[in-house]
Amino acid sequence: MAVLFHGNFALNRERMAGLIDRALKNPKLKDKDLAEPFGYAAPFAATYRSWLHKTGLSEMGLPLALTPMGQVVIDNDPTLESSTSKWFLHHELVTDPERAEAWHYFCLEFLPKHSTFDKDDLLVGLAEKLGPHSMKHFGPGSNLNQQIARKILRVYTEPTGLGDLGLIAKEGGKFRRLSPKSKGPWKTADALKKSY
Repeated sequence: MAVLFHGNFALNRERMAGLIDRALKNPKLKDKDLAEPFGYAAPFAATYRSWLHKTGLSEMGLPLALTPMGQVVIDNDPTLESSTSKWFLHHELVTDPERAEAWHYFCLEFLPKHSTFDKDDLLVGLAEKLGPHSMKHFGPGSNLNQQIARKILRVYTEPTGLGDLGLIAKEGGKFRRLSPKSKGPWKTADALKKSY
């Protein structure tokens, strides 16, 4: 179960693409060296390697190794800017509750039940879903749930993340679920390749 894996860094496609490029060009680099051009220390690279894994682009660990689907994405869109790449990242992030439980919960359980919601609604849902793992860490009033909710909402509203997919829209202090025309999910690398 992976609940909190992103630390202080939200999903940012430009940073993810930059880390992939640097890691593939220099496979012997460790996290400290991978993070240096971005102006951060080793935890930055470790966090973004985790994002790369959670979004299906790479295996976990060093040296960085792309998954077969990740190789298709990077071969066709090394900057992760196309709508196909964004939908791929989204589907991979939310599909497996073992890989990213809070994201799976938000998109596949919470959103279908809430046409509108605010951050407090999401916090209640996260506490109910994640609390059984550890009431101390994920129960009502949890700082970790605050961080998770903030990251989820940023990723799906900001253009540096997956906001361009139009899953939710921020309207004042509330959020509204939208119904975008989805691409994917893809079962094979060949099917993904045909979408580019």
